[in-house]
Amino acid sequence: MSVKKEQNDLLEKLIHRNLMKFFTILFILLSFQLIGQTNYGIFTGKVTDEQGNPLLSANIVILETSNGAATEKNGRFRILSRPGTYNIEITFMGFEKVTDHIVIKAGETLDKNYKLISNSFTIGTITVTAENNFIPLSPETKTNVSSGDLEHLLASSLNDAMKLAPGVETTNPTLNNVEQATIRGGDPIGTQIILNGIPITNNANMQVGIGYTSANSGTDLRSIPAENVNDIEIIRGIPSAKYGDLTDGLLIVNTKSTPDRLKVKMKYNPLLSEANISAGTYLADWVVNGNLNIASSDRDVRITGDGYTRVAGQLTLDNNSEGYNFKNVLYFTHSFDDYKEQPGYALRDAWYNHDINLKYSADYSRIFDPFTKLSATLSVSYTNQNSYDQQLVSRDNIVITDRTAEGTQPGRIVFGSYLGKEYIKGDVWNIYSDINYNSKFFTGSLLHSLLYGITYRNDFNKGDGIIFDPLYPPSAATTMPRLRNYSSIPSYNILSFYAEDKLTGNILKPFTLQAGIRYETYRPKGFDIKGLIGKADLIQSNNGSFLNPRINFSINLFKDSQIRLGYGVTSKSPPMGMIFANKKYFDIVDTVSVVNPQYADSNFSMISTYIREQANSQIKGYTQKKYEISFDQQFDFGGFSVTGYVNDSKNMFESIEIPTVVYKQSYPNGADQTGAYIKDTLLETYQQYSNSGWAKVNGVEFTLTTKKFPIINTIFKFDASYTYSENGLNNGYYYDAPRYVTTLGVNLMPLYHQWSSYSKNLLLNYRFDIQVKALGIWLTLQVQQKVVEIDNRIGYGDILAAGYYTSKGELIIIPEAERSNPKYAPIQRSIEPFELYEENRPDKWLFNLNVSKSLWTGAAVSFFVNNFFNNQPLYQLQRSSPTSPTYERRNPELFYGLDFNVSM
Repeated sequence: MSVKKEQNDLLEKLIHRNLMKFFTILFILLSFQLIGQTNYGIFTGKVTDEQGNPLLSANIVILETSNGAATEKNGRFRILSRPGTYNIEITFMGFEKVTDHIVIKAGETLDKNYKLISNSFTIGTITVTAENNFIPLSPETKTNVSSGDLEHLLASSLNDAMKLAPGVETTNPTLNNVEQATIRGGDPIGTQIILNGIPITNNANMQVGIGYTSANSGTDLRSIPAENVNDIEIIRGIPSAKYGDLTDGLLIVNTKSTPDRLKVKMKYNPLLSEANISAGTYLADWVVNGNLNIASSDRDVRITGDGYTRVAGQLTLDNNSEGYNFKNVLYFTHSFDDYKEQPGYALRDAWYNHDINLKYSADYSRIFDPFTKLSATLSVSYTNQNSYDQQLVSRDNIVITDRTAEGTQPGRIVFGSYLGKEYIKGDVWNIYSDINYNSKFFTGSLLHSLLYGITYRNDFNKGDGIIFDPLYPPSAATTMPRLRNYSSIPSYNILSFYAEDKLTGNILKPFTLQAGIRYETYRPKGFDIKGLIGKADLIQSNNGSFLNPRINFSINLFKDSQIRLGYGVTSKSPPMGMIFANKKYFDIVDTVSVVNPQYADSNFSMISTYIREQANSQIKGYTQKKYEISFDQQFDFGGFSVTGYVNDSKNMFESIEIPTVVYKQSYPNGADQTGAYIKDTLLETYQQYSNSGWAKVNGVEFTLTTKKFPIINTIFKFDASYTYSENGLNNGYYYDAPRYVTTLGVNLMPLYHQWSSYSKNLLLNYRFDIQVKALGIWLTLQVQQKVVEIDNRIGYGDILAAGYYTSKGELIIIPEAERSNPKYAPIQRSIEPFELYEENRPDKWLFNLNVSKSLWTGAAVSFFVNNFFNNQPLYQLQRSSPTSPTYERRNPELFYGLDFNVSM
């Protein structure tokens, strides 16, 4: 390690340690502030539409101090403020902005109601809205997606909502493959999904190796229908300390819980059919809302039984009063992901993944007084996972064993072929709870909103695990699987504490400072007193304890200009499939003698089993440091935001190769193992996850949105996203095939330095929204331009061996100065010149059209056409052989879909 790197690491630790001390002192001091202050006033009221219906989540902001609140479901709001004369602004998407001049007096409550005038309209069940506020009210960088946006887009799952975020390319809306959320070029495993206040975890998913699976990765978004979504926040920047077990970002999803009329929706495209029915009503003081969704998607219409089907239902019971809110949600999802055996196909391949999920969540909050609020959340989720795989196993004289301990035994000889079958059955439980306390108080003219909380999560899998007939294993390779019951796998618990202060006020300029810390422990196992003085983790854990500071700051330079700054650290826990991975069994057939296949006693075989541990019980979570700076500007006709960011991930999860030696033996005395001797030494590798990965993403995002131009009824939206990313392994190596090298006189596997990769991408989106209320039409033309798409490999040209692993089990690292020695020439890599080329794809364009049109009151039809010019340019990959080049299609195929919706 260089001296400069050591100095940088030391400086980084000192900054981190002092920052932790600052946060600790800050929260201790704030905790002792007296909240029973009297030099304040209360501003309350109700925000409704023109018909007097309450508006949920309307924003009320005191412009001089950035202090504000959002309305509850009953339309009520409450703001604490120092006495004074203020200007306020009330905004809600789809309604005209309202401004007012108020006077708040000490010890008094000012109560005023506001009626907003709608500038939105409905097309069937679709609500068409337009932005009227272009300065973000919260410091986090995020994209807001409404239910109207999703319906107009003809979205089928949460993944379709991602297309409205900068930097995301258009894909056709199907459910054919696993769909995961990737934010700012990150890893899907680092994106957290929050559904109605409950994180969706994939940690206990052990369905590895069958079909399309999301095990050891991010959440599969196909199971969540878009039809019942009310709104989504895609947080791309530094999240609040309330949210954990994530690195790149999160999606905060709220489903509908309103007393809506009966709505029926039918959707069709060449690969997907979907039906949805929903309704809501009042039951005494409660709102009851239900939704049922059925969707079926074909991967290839020419192949019967190759596709994905989803049946999802939700029932919501919500009670919102002046002093408390109690929301209960019951979910049911049954998904069928199938590839059925095709008639006449010799290999007889088939598989399926069938999951049934039942989940209950409860969210309770109690407002005690204007200063204090207590919130508690509980969720219990159960998923029955049933996976199946089959294939024809065919090989002469297959020798099998079911041995689960290292050693040698007579093998069983199977003649001919058979149909190998394997099941993986999981019973996954996810238990989640969170309780937090919010208090508000003043220090001088500054308002603090202090949040303390604790989160506990327990995930475990008690399924029957891997099941097959040991006499007819699902494969006949050297490494055959074994039966495994998941009930023996320990549970996976995560304990987190968080504290955050959101400070609003005016020091020269109105500002907001949100500063917090989150302490996360993955599989905690004890308390260490040394942690109080910074010499150890305060809570000892198997998979890491992480103290994550986060700061967001925004300041209004002028009335319509704002700067936002952010810094934060996030961490992600490793999934159970990495911690408790299946063992690797090497079954080496030592000898086999077949005299007569019809008489088992006349045949003889010996087989040795070697076991290697692929699980890594001590793998740690990985972290990401996030830096961000933004500028927001609002004009009379609209506004724009520009954001620069750096996401620096370290100790990421990567599967690495581990070399090993196994032996083939000779048994001159048959089953009597006396006199056995080694007749061959074999070199093999197996996989194990470790904290060896890293990634760094630098990016710039720009968004521009206008108000609706009255004559042409058009809103123009433009976003641009540029990213430069690098990723690789720390001191990574990879191995090549075993060989005997005469110059070294040894049988070996050469190893080489692992290369890293980089990519550059610039994606532009031009959106023209034409919204004409008189005609009941909403037309969107989206033009997507991929200006830059470059990638290459760093260090791939290093063809010299870095070392080798010998048949004696020795790992030899070649000194750097010796790597070019001629004796190592036989283990040099051989590459072609074209393999070093940079891929620099040309500019490409994609044109998409979405139209929603009212048919009669409460009914509408929508359709879309993606790539309506059918522009699919062929690109010849530069890193492919000139004599047999490889081509790729650079746009999705022309695709269309139709939707009919009606409310009754």
